[in-house]
Amino acid sequence: MPIVVETSGSSGVPKRVVISEEAIRASTDAANERLGGAGQWVLALPEHYIAGKNVIWRNEASGAPLVRTEGSFTAEAFVDAVGQLEHDRTFTSLVPTQLARLVDAAALDRSFIGPIARLDRILLGGQRAPLGLIERAARLGWRVTRTYGATETVGGCVWDGRPLRDVKIRLTDQIEISGPQLADGYDDPELTAKRFITDGAGVRWYRTGDAGSLLGGTLQVSGRIDDVIISGGVKISLASVEHVVQVFAPDAVVVAAPHPEWGEVPAVVTTLKPSLSEIRAAVGNALGKPARPNHLVTVSVMPTTASGKPDRKRLQKLVASRTGERRRRGLFG
Repeated sequence: MPIVVETSGSSGVPKRVVISEEAIRASTDAANERLGGAGQWVLALPEHYIAGKNVIWRNEASGAPLVRTEGSFTAEAFVDAVGQLEHDRTFTSLVPTQLARLVDAAALDRSFIGPIARLDRILLGGQRAPLGLIERAARLGWRVTRTYGATETVGGCVWDGRPLRDVKIRLTDQIEISGPQLADGYDDPELTAKRFITDGAGVRWYRTGDAGSLLGGTLQVSGRIDDVIISGGVKISLASVEHVVQVFAPDAVVVAAPHPEWGEVPAVVTTLKPSLSEIRAAVGNALGKPARPNHLVTVSVMPTTASGKPDRKRLQKLVASRTGERRRRGLFG
């Protein structure tokens, strides 16, 4: 019996994805195989989204009770949940914001390090990790694996750039994925026909909307193909800008801001207070002068979707409002 799972909607309107039992089984079996066998999991993600559901499905294969974190995600609550694990193989899945909180907490209280280090694997997905985060976790002895996928592929199906069993990747104008873990489609036939295609050999592919490259068989994802803006006639990848900016502000999100002369320019949103001049210099050195962010917007709390990802649509509207107000007041051109 197929199930319907809603996407997180971090880059647009949430979509309802139809997933078969066969796709769920293929995804679960391939993940547990890559992990070296089934184990017990800590669920620290919303269970109505695919990442949380995957934790539940993978845990079921172990026969051990699923352990859930209690209340809001904190280092204390997570370590308490880890302490309840009783299987000889233990895992969890996190998004980068959660891992960053754990790493920061461990820097202040080293008692958090040991319990988390006993986890056999931390799967990290949902969005691109800030520069240096995985390395900081590794220095604590935590074993982190980056995952890439979507609700349409029953979650992460590429781990540390390598596809799981029976998963295939190809590059056209974007990353495309095939395999037994593909969803049936959406509850919208027109959208299904657009995003799920069948080639001349009868192989079905999901068009991810992401750009990337294959180096030695390892997939590197560079960002959404629709996050490229044209600023003064120059193409700029907001994901590439964001990657540089996160050296100065790990929680930073880069979105497009309207500009009367150049059309659109990169804008930085963060809860921190980094130097815009330092950010501009670093981005200019790495990506060229046209990629330098023009605006820095500070917020007290980063708006997120229900799955914990930055709400980029809301942030873009916020930036447009803030920069428009400043332009009306004559604070910049």
